[in-house]
Order: sequence, then C-alpha cells, then structure tokens
Amino acid sequence: MKRSVHDAAPRATRSITRTLLTSVLAVYFLLTLLITTGQVALEYQNTRDNLLNDLRNQHHTFAASIARALWEFNSTQAETIASGLTSVPAISGVIVRDDQGKVISKRGLTMSAQQIEGLSDSGEIPEQQGIFGYYSPLIYEFAGRSEVVGDVMLFSNRDITIERLKPSIFLLVVGALIKSSLLIILFSLAFKFYLRLPLEELIRQIRNFDFNKLERSVIQLKQLETNEFSLLEDAYNDLIERLRQHQIALKQTEEELTAANQQLEEQNLVLEQEIAEKTLGISNLMLDLERRRHDLEVRQHSLEQEIHQRRITESKLKQTNKDLQESVEFLQQTKSQLVNTEKMATLGNLVASITHEVNTPLGISLTSATFLRERVDKLKADVTNGKLSASALDSFIHDVEEGLSLINGNLERANELLTGFKQVAVDQSSEANRSVLLPDYLRRVVKTLQPSLRSKNITADIDCPDIKASFFTGALAQVLTNMIMNSVIHGFTDKNQGCINITVRVENNILHFTYTDNGQGMSSNELNHLFEAFFTTQAENGGSGLGTHIIHKLITETLHGEITVSSKLGEGLTYQFSFPVTLTNAN
Repeated sequence: MKRSVHDAAPRATRSITRTLLTSVLAVYFLLTLLITTGQVALEYQNTRDNLLNDLRNQHHTFAASIARALWEFNSTQAETIASGLTSVPAISGVIVRDDQGKVISKRGLTMSAQQIEGLSDSGEIPEQQGIFGYYSPLIYEFAGRSEVVGDVMLFSNRDITIERLKPSIFLLVVGALIKSSLLIILFSLAFKFYLRLPLEELIRQIRNFDFNKLERSVIQLKQLETNEFSLLEDAYNDLIERLRQHQIALKQTEEELTAANQQLEEQNLVLEQEIAEKTLGISNLMLDLERRRHDLEVRQHSLEQEIHQRRITESKLKQTNKDLQESVEFLQQTKSQLVNTEKMATLGNLVASITHEVNTPLGISLTSATFLRERVDKLKADVTNGKLSASALDSFIHDVEEGLSLINGNLERANELLTGFKQVAVDQSSEANRSVLLPDYLRRVVKTLQPSLRSKNITADIDCPDIKASFFTGALAQVLTNMIMNSVIHGFTDKNQGCINITVRVENNILHFTYTDNGQGMSSNELNHLFEAFFTTQAENGGSGLGTHIIHKLITETLHGEITVSSKLGEGLTYQFSFPVTLTNAN
C-alpha cells in the first residue's frame, strides 16, 4: 500500500533563511574585520608619524642648549638636558654624542651602536625591533660661523605608539560592533518578513493538498508585490489546474476502456467459432504427421547404415593417429639428438677458438727458445776462441733473462687458457653438480669466448658478488656460452663494437642473473618465438634455431629455474633468469 505525502516520515531540515543570513553576515563580518584592521594599521602609521613629529619638535627645542653644552664641554649640563628629554611622554630614550662620535649621554630605551652606525644626515631612524627615532647633527653658531659639535638621537617605541592608539582602536571597535548589531537586526527582520514567513505560509498551504479536492488545494499567498513567491504561487496553481484537467481526461479514458471491454467480449465469441474450425484443421494435421513419422523411420534406417560406415572410417582414423604418434616420438628423439649435436657444435667452436688463441703464446715461446739457442751457441764460440768479454757476458745474461721471462709468461698464458677451456669443456659435456667460486667461474667461461668477442670488438663485463655455490655448472656454462654467441652472431651482425653486461645477485639461496647487450635487438614478433625450437633469424647463414631453445630447456629443466626476455629493435636485448643453488661459503 502506498504511503501518502502526509504519512511520510519527517526529515531533518536546515533553514534556508538561517543559512542565507549566516552566509551574508559571515561575509559582512569578514569585510568589517578587514576594513577595521586596515583602519587600525592606518591609525598606527599616523600615530607613529605624529610621534616622529614630536621627536623632531623636541629636537628643535633642545638642540641649541645641548649644542652649547657640548661646545663648552659641559657634560653635566648635557646629561641634565638628556635626562629631562626622557621625561617627555613621546620620548623613550636619548643618545648624545660629541663630534668624535663618543657617547656623552645615553638615557632610556635606545638602539645599539651597530644599529645606528653610519647615520650622517638629519631624518628618521628606521624602526628596528619596535624602536624608531630621529637623528640630527648638533650645530653651534659662534661669531658668524657654524660648527658641528656632535649629534643627538631621540627614540620612541612601539609601546608608546600603541598607548596613544588605544582610544582610536576603542572607537573603531565599538563603532564596528554597533554597526554589526544594527545590521544583524535589520537583516533578521528583512529575512523574516520577506523570506521566512512567506515560506512557512507556502509550506502550510502545500501540506493541505488533497488529490480528490483539487479546487480546494489552490494556494493563495498575500504578497503586496510581484516577486519569486508570486511566480511560485502561479506555477503551483497552474500545476493544480493541469492535474484537474488530467483527472477529467482519465475519467474519459475509463469510459472508453469500458466500451472496449464490451467489444472484447463480442470478439471472444467470434474466436470460439474460429477455434472450432481450427480443431478440424488439427485433425487433418495429425494424419499428415503420421505419414511423416513413417518417412522418418525410413530415414532412420538409412542413418543407421551411414553410422556403420562412419565407424569403419573411425577405425581407420585411429590407426592413422597411432602412426602419427609414432612419427611424433621419432621427431622428439630427432630433436633431442639435434639439441645434443648443437651443444657439441658449440664446444667444437670453442676448441677452434682456443686452438687459435693458444697458438700465439706457443709460437712466441718457440721463437724465444730459438733465439736463446742461438745466443748460447755464440757464447760457446766466444769461450772456445777466448773472445768472451764482460760486456758480452752481461748482454748474454740480459737476453737470457728477457727470453726466459717471455717464454714463462706465454707458457703460463697458454696453460691458463687450456686449463679454463678444459674445465668449461668438461662442465658442458657433463651434468655434474659441483661447488665453484662464482665470479672466477664466470670469468673463466667468458675468457674461453674471448677470440669470438675480440673479432667483433665486444667487451664483456661481469658484476658478481664473491660467493661460492653448488649447482649444475655445466648447464650454466652452456647457457652463458649460447647467450654470448647469439649476441655475437645475431645482436652485433651490423656492428663493429659492442658491450655485454652480466649482473648477478643472490637472494634466499636463489641466483638472479641479468644478461644485457646493446646490439640491434629484436621485434616483438621475433621475441614471441625466441625460445621455440628451430626458430632462427639467420637461417640463410646456417643458423640451427636451437641455441635459445637449449637455453630455455637448461634453465627450466636442468637448473629448475625461470627465464624471461625483453627487447626492442635498436635497443639491445635483456635476459633475466634465476635458479636455486646451495651456498657453500658466503662472504
């Protein structure tokens, strides 16, 4: 059941009159406060100017007496005059100095010597810390001549200014309060008679609204002049009139609806006759349906034969599917063999690079040994012929030392290359889990690839904390080798120099690697297929497309880690991968 307007629960209301009055008075009080503050500031400035005039007048009154006392070197009289000046209400302090700047008398509240330093011309002393004053030289006239005998400074302060200002401030505040009180009364009366009372009368008449007696619901506000309330009254009464017209139209509609119901009853009779005719048609339709059912049975027999044929075809498809599965298994085996072949091919490239790298120090060592052999033969000949001199012996010893140093350095270099290559090669060809000092191991892996890096003028920087960890070292060596070779072959194809950065951090027994190169990068389409087997951008140059696939497989399956890659064309490529390890010694 719907609730009437009169039954609705009362709502908490906020008076528009009070809100408007409060807003107007708040603005008025704010303006009054600003104006009064400005007037007080102006009065303060005027009072301060008057005090300066008083100081100036007092100076003119006593300047001659003080100048005469200074001329006669009568310090006692100058002190007396200064003491008398401090008794003047406008003066808070006095300073009298002679022509040498020596203070003769200092009385009352004054400024410090630093604050009055540099004064030379008569005039106002600017206010500092609430103290201001007037400065003027003391001139004594004698025998038609004027002589500066010193200066005098008269001071006043903010407290004296405020004391003089109190009556004016009192009058301003009292005047503002009186004006505000009168304005509150006037505004309250105006809002009451012109807004609150008409609103209350309007609400009272609207609450008497009766939908069934619209003629008595018309409101009548006693307004002496046309205003917004008059317009509201006209609009409300116009609404009442339109409701009354709507009621009349509604009654007419009800009468039309009654007539339509009568027509509907007549139409029902006609429909009953039509239903009887339709029933006869349905009987004929049932006969037709029986005939169609027989046709469906015949069709069903045909479908059964077709299903039998499809079962035979399904059996053949199952056999074909089995053959395809065997082919897929064969392809998987082939893929695994190709991956192992790719790993060994990488190792073979390392062998070729290391062989070329080792040949250089071995060749230098061989040349040095041959040179030493020649020097020894010459020394023997000189000894046999008795031609050996001290200088020749010194030269021989010097050449032998240099040769041995050269041979020793190059042999150590070759041994270091072979040792590093041997360890990396063993790691890559096995799946052993061993403990290594991670920074040294990473540098060893990168060192085995130096020939390939130097050919492209590429530098490889490693940032790794000094930690010792146990993991599948061969898998990590293979991953870094493939990453670096991919950068050399694909990333720096059209570049003559580049940079590779490998950053390592450890967190909760997990190694986090960030591998970055500044090569030519990859498109988003190439990036989406990067880890797929046989996908390569260098197919025409013999690329197998298994390098990055091996990287992904080693990290996710062998090292049980994760890897992501990001790149943009022209902005290089970044791998981020991590895997768990066992820390055996952490510094």
